Amino acid sequence: MRESTEAPVESAAVCANCGAPLGGEYCQACGERRLHPGEHTLRHIAGEWFEAFSHGEGRLLASLRLLLFKPGGLTREYFRGRRVPYTRPVALFFAVNLLYFLLSADATFSTPLYYQLVAAPWAQAKQAVVAERALGSEFTPATRAAAMQDYLDLGYRAMTAARRSGHVPGEAELQRDAGTGRHPQALQALLRYEQVYNQRTDELSRALVIAFIPLLACWLWLVLAPLRRHLPELAVFATHAWSGVLLVLLAVGWLLWGVRYGLAALLGHLPVPFQGDSVPTAVAGLLALAYLCLAVRGYFRFSRLGSLALSAWMFGGLCASLELYRVLLFFATCRALPG
Repeated sequence: MRESTEAPVESAAVCANCGAPLGGEYCQACGERRLHPGEHTLRHIAGEWFEAFSHGEGRLLASLRLLLFKPGGLTREYFRGRRVPYTRPVALFFAVNLLYFLLSADATFSTPLYYQLVAAPWAQAKQAVVAERALGSEFTPATRAAAMQDYLDLGYRAMTAARRSGHVPGEAELQRDAGTGRHPQALQALLRYEQVYNQRTDELSRALVIAFIPLLACWLWLVLAPLRRHLPELAVFATHAWSGVLLVLLAVGWLLWGVRYGLAALLGHLPVPFQGDSVPTAVAGLLALAYLCLAVRGYFRFSRLGSLALSAWMFGGLCASLELYRVLLFFATCRALPG
């Protein structure tokens, strides 16, 4: 009997995923890679982690460089089909979003409760919601209204003191000052609610900030639809543009924090222009507008005047989206809290 010269198909030559015969390193049916001896060792697993990290890090750094130093260029590369060297748009946004919320020196998007109740849209309606949820039926409507006014006055004094001296009053100081109000018990309940609210809204803001991307894409589509620019394309551009704006805001925030800290240490107090938010907001807004203008010109190749007009339209859309975002964040936070 003639002995066969063909080696039998062993389990190593069969795809572990679909069971098809393996003719090479990868399965022709499903793409699964051949399993080799020693792949379950600690050394091999550590090597895979290092390779994945270094490869992903290189793509992320390349994307960030293009995003910062050549606005609009990353979107052009994406639609040219050169996508392998760079991080995908959504993954890039989440990476930038994580960097922003980990390293940011301000609270532009988390929006503490006091700001929601005095400066953001629907302030009076929000005050009524907070008074109802924080105080409930334990206090009369007149007491709730008086305690809310005391809370706003206390917050204003604390904010004014922080601007002048750079010292932000702690929870113990606020609770101590609450004892001087007309209704100390109700005011202390509001301060406790504020503490829980601010912690929760900071967590939610990291997830809800992604809402800016579809809002910005739709805002662009309103003026670019006649030019046959479609939503999928504008969504990619909006993702890159918003990621770049977040990086600009991060850098500006740290720069202004350094300036304010240095002036306070040098002079013993903050100069009047730096005591409020008007100067930092104006600087951040102008730099964000400049970045958007460069991004529009870099991708759409419009004229300078056209790029400026479209970037101004985008900036207006971002400002409107920010106010809408704050309303959404407020009600989402209140709903997430017991009360």
